[in-house]
Amino acid sequence: MNIQVNSLNYNFANDGSIDSAQVGLYGRDATSGNYINAQIKVEQADLAEGATFLTASMADIVAIAKKKLAADTAVKESTTTQAQ
Repeated sequence: MNIQVNSLNYNFANDGSIDSAQVGLYGRDATSGNYINAQIKVEQADLAEGATFLTASMADIVAIAKKKLAADTAVKESTTTQAQ
């Protein structure tokens, strides 16, 4: 599924600095009709060392958001057992 950006918004702190970005991602598989619509928050800690939101490219921020989306939606092994 091809994931595309449908929005990118910067979130400002009280001092006027950019502290995070909200990236809207969307994808739809034409064959199956399955789709995903997500909002992913990219924080300063997610950027490369020494980078800021003013120095990071939009492509870098989107790439980080897509990686976070993949991690968030990956199937995780369950270690808890349901009571019968």
